[in-house]
Amino acid sequence: MSTARRPRRRHGEEHDEEEANAERWLLTYADMITLLMVLFIVLFAISVVDKKKFAELADGLSHNFGASSKILPDGTGVLDGGKTANDDLGTLDNNPAQPITPVTQAEISTPLSPEQQAQLQKDQAKQDVLKQQQVSLAEAEQQIEAALKAKGLQNSVSFRITSRGLVVSIVTDQVLFDTGKADLKPVGQQVLDAVAPALRKLPNDISVEGHTDNVPISGGLFASNWELSAVRATTVLRYMVSTDGLQASRMSATGYADTRPVVANDTPAHQQQNRRVEVVVLSNVLSDDDDDGDVGDDGVVPATGAASAPSDPTALPGGSS
Repeated sequence: MSTARRPRRRHGEEHDEEEANAERWLLTYADMITLLMVLFIVLFAISVVDKKKFAELADGLSHNFGASSKILPDGTGVLDGGKTANDDLGTLDNNPAQPITPVTQAEISTPLSPEQQAQLQKDQAKQDVLKQQQVSLAEAEQQIEAALKAKGLQNSVSFRITSRGLVVSIVTDQVLFDTGKADLKPVGQQVLDAVAPALRKLPNDISVEGHTDNVPISGGLFASNWELSAVRATTVLRYMVSTDGLQASRMSATGYADTRPVVANDTPAHQQQNRRVEVVVLSNVLSDDDDDGDVGDDGVVPATGAASAPSDPTALPGGSS
């Protein structure tokens, strides 16, 4: 039996085959790198969410199934930094500071009733009148300030605009009256002469209100601070009507004694601030809560009306708060 011999390989052929086998790992490495690149491209592609299409999907689902458009309210995403799907829906307009207010189907399909439309027009008209009146009151304040500044009396008067209207507060000490008296001083007449021209141009009613501190009166012409505050208010009213030409039908006077202090009566300086007469340009526009009476700065309706000006101020009875 003859034995076949395998042909011998040449030395050069064996060397070439070993080099080819040694470079096969490069193919495997290149395949792995390619697959990793494809994997990351796919991951990036699925991580980018089209917010517009997602919103359309959510809206379609809510209409078809009759449910809310909120999807996955308790879920958080990994690729979007932990925000929920609803967070993305709420910021589609790229303005997260203005949240989207959902509109119900009833609000779209149900029109306003005639009563609701009339009330809406009434409220809008009231707001327009209120804005116009605020402008006119602010202009009157500027005119009074300019007139007082021209006479060097700007420090004797303060202003504030409240829901009642424009409040012109005049201190009484060394300006309008002496302590415990109701005789108008010459400097007080100058202050009223500067205030009156701006008030004559306004159609609003005017309330003159007297205020005192909490120190009781002992002896003298007045039995209590009620009489003193009321007579002081009436004295100012009569001067503005008789001398400055304001219409008497627009005017009223009230005495509040020490019931409405602007600051606590705990120091002499604070007591001096509370001794004042306020000329209030009453607002012509009342809120729904003000229709039953004149509401003060503290929201309290006075128990009685303002006291009218009699021929003899000293005969005026005590005012009411």
